Amino acid sequence: MASVIQIVVSPHGFTANDVGPIAVSGHQVDDLVNDQVDDYVAAVVAALEGIDFSNLSNITVTGSEGGLVVLSHAGTPLRPIIWASDTTSQADAQWCLKKHDEQWWINEVGVIPDHSHLVTKLSWLHRSEPDLWQQVVHICSPADYIRWRLVSGSKDLMSEMGSIVTSPLDAKRTAVWSSKNGTYSQPVLNLIESERDWSKCLPTVRATGAIVGSLFGTLVNL
Repeated sequence: MASVIQIVVSPHGFTANDVGPIAVSGHQVDDLVNDQVDDYVAAVVAALEGIDFSNLSNITVTGSEGGLVVLSHAGTPLRPIIWASDTTSQADAQWCLKKHDEQWWINEVGVIPDHSHLVTKLSWLHRSEPDLWQQVVHICSPADYIRWRLVSGSKDLMSEMGSIVTSPLDAKRTAVWSSKNGTYSQPVLNLIESERDWSKCLPTVRATGAIVGSLFGTLVNL
C-alpha cells in the first residue's frame, strides 16, 4: 500500500511522519539560519534525499501555524519569516479594531484579528519597513512557499507565481479571506494600502486535499 509523507512546518523547524525507511522528524530551528525561508526549503529537500519514492502516493506540506513570507517580483524572499506566534503586531491588531469593530470583522472575514493573523503582520510591515514594503509583490505563508518551491524547483523559475496556493484553513488564518464570498476581502486589504493592486499578491485558495503539483513523480497536495 502506498504511503503519504506529511510535512509540518513550524517556528521550531519541521517534522514529518516516519513512513517505512523515511525518518525526517525532529529538524530543529537551530539547524536553520535566522528564520530564512530558503533554509527551510533546503532542509526539507535534504531530508527527502535518498528516499525511495516508488512506494509513495502523496506528499503534503502544512503549517502548524500561519505566518508571513514576502517575495519580490522575481520570487525572492525579501526578509526572514514573520511567524504567526510573533507578537510584534499586537498594536496593529488594536489598530484594526479601531478601524472596524469586532462584529464588522466577523461579518467580513469570520475572525477578530489578533497578532497571529496575516493582516496584522502586513500592517506592521507596511508601517515599520516602508522601503522593503515597496519591493513586496507576492505574499504567502511559510508552508505555502515551501510547498511551492518543492513543486517548482528553483525559485528562479518564476513564470507562474499564480502556482502558489493555500488551503481554506490557512486562508482563514489571514483575517483577509472571506469564506462567505470565496475571495480575499478588498475592504480589509484597502486598510493596509488602498493604492496597491492586490489581485495577484496573495495565494490562490484551493480545496483541502487538492493536487498542486509533483515532486520526483509523487503528487503534492494541500
